[in-house]
Amino acid sequence: MIFFESYHFIVPLKLLEAKYPGGLEYFKKDVPNTTYFDDGQIATVRFLLREEINEFVDLVARKGLHFQRQEFYSDDFTVFTPIGAWWKLKNLVSDIIYCHLNE
Repeated sequence: MIFFESYHFIVPLKLLEAKYPGGLEYFKKDVPNTTYFDDGQIATVRFLLREEINEFVDLVARKGLHFQRQEFYSDDFTVFTPIGAWWKLKNLVSDIIYCHLNE
């Protein structure tokens, strides 16, 4: 049996360097699985289960990335699912097969 990851956490690398304690190096250490990838501008971490992505979102929020749990949005990152993004992220362009920063 194989599984497709359902949730893609997406965050600009510049933002991680500016806001995440310890920058990208420490962000990578906090990733709870082996799915980290970046293209030089944005980073992604993939999760199979909703509980896993929610735990990771809570972790990065505790570390200082912006997230409003009650209003369910962030100015710093977004999460993509098979049906689209949970919320839009400024300067992130996406369609059904890819996303990139438009700076």
